[in-house]
Amino acid sequence: MSRAITTVRGAALLLLIAATVYALDRWTVNPLRCGHAASLGAAALDRESPADFQARRLARQIRDDLQGCACVTPPDASIPMTLGAAAEASDDPRIAIAEYQRALQLDRRPEIYFHLGLMQQETLNRSGALENVVRACAFDPARLADIPYDDMRKETKKRLRAMYGPGWVP
Repeated sequence: MSRAITTVRGAALLLLIAATVYALDRWTVNPLRCGHAASLGAAALDRESPADFQARRLARQIRDDLQGCACVTPPDASIPMTLGAAAEASDDPRIAIAEYQRALQLDRRPEIYFHLGLMQQETLNRSGALENVVRACAFDPARLADIPYDDMRKETKKRLRAMYGPGWVP
């Protein structure tokens, strides 16, 4: 075999190895790393109290851990949900709203609607807040007890009863 053919085959083999390493990192390792970081971050935030200084430091750490995870393939709603929770813990409702809205583009879960509604309430978007909290409670009526605002809880109950009947909400 000529030296040129051997060189071309060697270059093709190196290109194949590089493409394989890239593909494994892009579609296997990175999604697993990001999903794991989101899972650990969400669990850590659940253990902290929201007003605690540790929660703010933890939120910064979570954002750092999830750096570069926005374009994970296949998309994973837990990543923007965790980033939203981190922004919530950092008292940054506008970023939390954006992250929860991004999560809703990937999955329609009651907890996303619920937290989005609470953050909208903090930014004084009452109509959007009520709409999303009502959606969350329509999926999961037990969430009514988690609404921290009495007036919002009463209005949500009223809307749920009007939409689904009196037996829907305890």
